[in-house]
Amino acid sequence: MRILLVNPPSPERLGAPLLGQQSVASALLRHGCEVRVIDAAARGVDSGSDELVAEAEGFDPDLVGIGLFTRWVERAYALAARLRGRVPLLVAGGPHATVRPAEALARGFDLVVRGEAERAIVDLVACLEGGSDPGGVAGLVYRRPDGTAGHGPPPEPIHDLDALAPALLAQGLYRPEWYGPPGRVATPGGMLTSRGCPAHCTFCANHVTGRTFRWRQASQVVAELNAYHDLTGVDFFPFWDDALTANVPRLKELCLALERDVRFPLRWSAITRASMVRPELLNAMKRAGLLAVNFGVESGDDAILRSIRKGVRTSQVVRALEWAKDTGLLTTCNFMLGFPQDTPPSLERTLRFMERIAPLVDNFSTLGVVIPFPGTPLYQEHHVRYGFTEWWLQPAYARFAPAPPIDDAEAFRRDYVDDPTLELDFFRYDEEVRSLIRACLRFKAEHNLARMGFPGEGGLTSDGVGSPGLIAAT
Repeated sequence: MRILLVNPPSPERLGAPLLGQQSVASALLRHGCEVRVIDAAARGVDSGSDELVAEAEGFDPDLVGIGLFTRWVERAYALAARLRGRVPLLVAGGPHATVRPAEALARGFDLVVRGEAERAIVDLVACLEGGSDPGGVAGLVYRRPDGTAGHGPPPEPIHDLDALAPALLAQGLYRPEWYGPPGRVATPGGMLTSRGCPAHCTFCANHVTGRTFRWRQASQVVAELNAYHDLTGVDFFPFWDDALTANVPRLKELCLALERDVRFPLRWSAITRASMVRPELLNAMKRAGLLAVNFGVESGDDAILRSIRKGVRTSQVVRALEWAKDTGLLTTCNFMLGFPQDTPPSLERTLRFMERIAPLVDNFSTLGVVIPFPGTPLYQEHHVRYGFTEWWLQPAYARFAPAPPIDDAEAFRRDYVDDPTLELDFFRYDEEVRSLIRACLRFKAEHNLARMGFPGEGGLTSDGVGSPGLIAAT
């Protein structure tokens, strides 16, 4: 079968392929399909719908798979509307399709794949090839004759991640010019050495990979890293695992393999919880090439951390940052501002906490105002009260202004300090709360800009052009 996979248009442009789409494409290639990819969210792609439709029709696919992401899902639905009737079968997948399958069917998709898609999409193709009913495919949602949604068996986590086709198999489907200057190989989008996160944060919907933590064998990770380096020359890889440090013995084994068997000077970054690191583990990760560690802090108020079920205390954040800096690592901290439980005192405590840890932080996350995504407790418990039910289908929430060029220092600074999500006002902030959120955003931004060597409002604040903070942000 001829399969077209589309990452739909998005105003947030990508500098590397999506790992999830790469993995699905690899599974289809291994099955024997002819696969083409259109990454309409890539920096160098003209994402006009006429061009996309023409390219899709020119390929003459048997099936078109489109990934749905909540923030810009209306753009995906508009593309599906243009393709409907021009291609035989429209299939939705991805995080938004997983939590809102009936919506995707109502907006014109023929089928929806929920959860991890590598096996389900191959099973679906096999049914279509054999002329059998795909209704029994695990994770599949389909439209019944009466218009209601029918469901196959519930999707199960893929436990044997090493049995999946390596994402590298699909690397040739991604044109280098989509992501950067001509003449270079498309940079891999990073690495996933595990899937699943056992945490229960109220703002996170990990319905695609679930809460069951599963991991790849160290030898498989090493082999993929070596192969990517041989192909592209890249030696820095962000590791995007949601819960990299969830199984410490496994991570130590992985670090030993990275240190021993990687054939190039590997550098990598990691995301983890401040409560799940110790000096011994950080040192093992550093010896294996870890350059930067990103801690999800979210709030500087312990009561807020408890209310969002973060499972971390501010004292643990300080200790983890001290250990990371003692180890010689670059540090990034993520904060999320404007939870419905936030008050002026809690935001004041968050700002004071940012000031306290700033000497230990190379880079604060940019933006950060909370977005209530469907499928999360944050959305389920508050959308009726605050009136943002199905906000992703409302034009008022689709505003986006691209960042100005970095060489326009004044405009870039103004844009960098701001977070447009605040104006969406999901939780109806009063003026005092709004002002304190802006103060937190401003503090984070000024800290980062100083590290980057940008002139401050009163003159130069730092001479650290190209500072490590930029690497940590990457």
